[in-house]
Amino acid sequence: MDALSNKELTTLLEIISDCITCDSIETFFTIISKVENLLQYGHIVFLSSQKDFPSSLPSIQEINVSYPIEWTNIYRTQNYTAVDPIISSGETGLLFWKDIYDRTPPDQDFYSQAQSFGLTNGFSHIISTPKIFGLMSVAGNELVDSSRSRTIINYLAPHFHQLVQHLIKKQARESMPKITPREREVLIWAMEGKSNWEISVILGISQESIKGHISKILNKLDASNRAHAVAIAMQANLLFPYG
Repeated sequence: MDALSNKELTTLLEIISDCITCDSIETFFTIISKVENLLQYGHIVFLSSQKDFPSSLPSIQEINVSYPIEWTNIYRTQNYTAVDPIISSGETGLLFWKDIYDRTPPDQDFYSQAQSFGLTNGFSHIISTPKIFGLMSVAGNELVDSSRSRTIINYLAPHFHQLVQHLIKKQARESMPKITPREREVLIWAMEGKSNWEISVILGISQESIKGHISKILNKLDASNRAHAVAIAMQANLLFPYG
């Protein structure tokens, strides 16, 4: 951390601490404002996916801090993930765009469009596993490579990747339909492989009631069958929310 002053180092540690305790998107943006003050760059965006990227485009979630909205819309509609050298490089960790562009010149239309929005140079920090993809990009036409910027992004990016994953999962859980305590009981026994008759005996209610609960569960979770409903409920932490 030779490139940072004691004051900057203190701010860096405060940001990391804030990331660990953050539990809302509002607090997230407050934390990001500290990062912007540290880096003095104009544009920051985060992408996160629960699956391999870019093969599962619909699963990608974006938290746009200060990228031009028009650019992000163009990027999606023109499918620029297919020609963006930062993505197609397959590299992870901290990437300086100019280094990547020197090795793999970008598509002319892509580069011209990016230039018009002040996005021809920057840093991207990427994590990628078979289940998770995360990207933090900091950009600006006048951005230059420096050990100071690399130090700040290298230390902060892993914490922001974790925080973004947490906030997206939290938002997904909160947007899920609520199931009743009885529906939760029925789903738990369905997860155990019990038939409608067996569940009715265990819970002391009729098979028709069990069928009714199953029907409501499938409708609420937009599930195709019992197994699908169990999978959705498990992923959304609906079965054991306090465990």
